[in-house]
Amino acid sequence: MIVVSGASGNLGRRIVEHLLQRVDASRVTALSRTPDKAADLGVGTRFADLADPGSLIGAFDGAERLLIMSLGPVPQRLSLQTEAIDAAVKAGVGHVVYTSIVRAGEPGNPVRVAADHRDTERILMESGLPFTVLRFNTWPEMWTLAGIAPCAVAAGVLPSNTGQGRVGYITRDDSAAVAAAVLAEGGSSGQLLEVTGPEAVTDADIAAALTEATGRRVRHQPVSDEEMAPALLAQGVPEPIALGWSATGATKRDGWFDITTHAVQRLTGRSPASITEFFASHREELLGG
Repeated sequence: MIVVSGASGNLGRRIVEHLLQRVDASRVTALSRTPDKAADLGVGTRFADLADPGSLIGAFDGAERLLIMSLGPVPQRLSLQTEAIDAAVKAGVGHVVYTSIVRAGEPGNPVRVAADHRDTERILMESGLPFTVLRFNTWPEMWTLAGIAPCAVAAGVLPSNTGQGRVGYITRDDSAAVAAAVLAEGGSSGQLLEVTGPEAVTDADIAAALTEATGRRVRHQPVSDEEMAPALLAQGVPEPIALGWSATGATKRDGWFDITTHAVQRLTGRSPASITEFFASHREELLGG
């Protein structure tokens, strides 16, 4: 049995959908705090909540392969993920797949969530469980969900404090396809896989991709760290998002996301979407439609 935690979320749901292209539905179990929201996937469902460790051993029971979906930025993230690994050991899970971020294990990684991912990876490696870690690069969906890209298209200007920093963006769907392939096919045991899109791009490349995808010219405008948030606010980006986005500039500038691999093609047999292809598929959203 293949068990997927967080199956009612955006990534978890897509992983189940990709799994069903590879294995029979009878082999898949979807875990969620709200199982009813995963019922339409056509697979078995179970209640599981990482914040309720007592629910996990039973939820993981019988799992040949288990996906532990990393949690969002909650204060107790590391302890809850540790409880999930302990439950997997007690349930006798055959293989654990964990979703992490690129370069999580590198010393000095300044990304706010890197330390929790690094420590979770270490605990998983020390657990004795066969494991695979999927270190995903940044999702380009952040550009649309945060409203940065639509605001830039509307204004015709993309302010940027990332300099020549590059990011190997990988779409959420390509991420799900990779996770499904590992869960369905096995293999990759003991590996920490850096999973990225086909190329690492600068914000200047982002502006060019937005121009090509929408047919509206978007000019790349370099700004300082101090100027970045005000520039976003002037375009209508909400303040919390403007401040958070501005804070990532130095990390991108310093190259922490500048990594590309062939993991998507190798594991799934399909080519990952480019940043231009991603924006083209979201054209109406970018144009405010």
